[in-house]
Amino acid sequence: MQNIYNLPTVTLIGAVELFKTPASYLLDTFFSTKLPTANSSWLAVEYKKGKRSLAPYVVKGAKPMTVDRDGSYSKFYNAPMIGAKRIITAADLEMRLFGETPVYGTMSDADRANKIIADDLVELQRIIQNKKNYMAAELLQTGKILVEGYADDGRTIQTDLIDFDFSNISTVSASWATTSTDIYKDIYNAVNKIAEDVGELPDIMVVGKNVEQYILNNKTTKDWLMIPNAQYAAFNNLAPKYISPQSRYIGRINSLGLEMYSYLETYYDGTQIKPFLDEDTVIIGIGGRGKQLSGAITLLESGNWNTYAAEYVPHYTYSDRDNESSLALYSRFIPVPDVIDSWVTLKVKP
Repeated sequence: MQNIYNLPTVTLIGAVELFKTPASYLLDTFFSTKLPTANSSWLAVEYKKGKRSLAPYVVKGAKPMTVDRDGSYSKFYNAPMIGAKRIITAADLEMRLFGETPVYGTMSDADRANKIIADDLVELQRIIQNKKNYMAAELLQTGKILVEGYADDGRTIQTDLIDFDFSNISTVSASWATTSTDIYKDIYNAVNKIAEDVGELPDIMVVGKNVEQYILNNKTTKDWLMIPNAQYAAFNNLAPKYISPQSRYIGRINSLGLEMYSYLETYYDGTQIKPFLDEDTVIIGIGGRGKQLSGAITLLESGNWNTYAAEYVPHYTYSDRDNESSLALYSRFIPVPDVIDSWVTLKVKP
């Protein structure tokens, strides 16, 4: 196996690009369009506010009136850099690797180091993708992304806020946990709001862990299911089933054209396990309309500053004095909605 430290960064970037990117449900569902990586860390973030204007009347023979373009907002952000690192010491090379056979292992220390680095590269990409999914979840639930960056000491925190002026967050008047609540009415109102603001109908509804049971136990839902006339059976396609370890298909609300999914994936924040999507939150929106923006990464290599325009940039270093090597993986990233009013966030348990 070739010593991975002898490979140039551009070659390693090419290798990472060949990896199959780990799944990230909310990112893939609502921000599916990947734009080319910018040549700078500064990204032009542009999005629209939903607004349906009317053309003005003009008298016969008059010139057309000048009208404003629909509300397009542009902001520049120094894209937050996500970075994670793994260290290899001599002690790591003296132990048999997971899956290595026979039990006591037969790999040389050099080959074992390369194997560790390759495995770490895949793992670091996975946890960075998890962070991107977390950013998408935060944006969908709050309309903002709170960026808290750590300095080299691992303790000093610098805070920034990426704000998209999102206001479609509402708390329902009656808790969905109460079986008599008119859940269908709340969903209907949310669909209507998106249709009025954007001029398009939403097609997907993603719910937190608890909400699926609220829907299945709800009296209104059961009443709809019991109506024999298919014309009125809004919930006549409820058929919950797992489609992945992280998500369940709940069914379809035919009268509203909504596919319903329950999102179950969690992450570890260093102290406890938390869900990406709050367990009592519902996202109703138009799927696939958002974008993924990536910025360039600048690294100091052998005394020279080099900038790489790539979604993931690996950086290998070593210290003969400390007898250790390290692998870091960086990415600059912002998820951006196309139209900020293309989804509604419902808090269903006041």
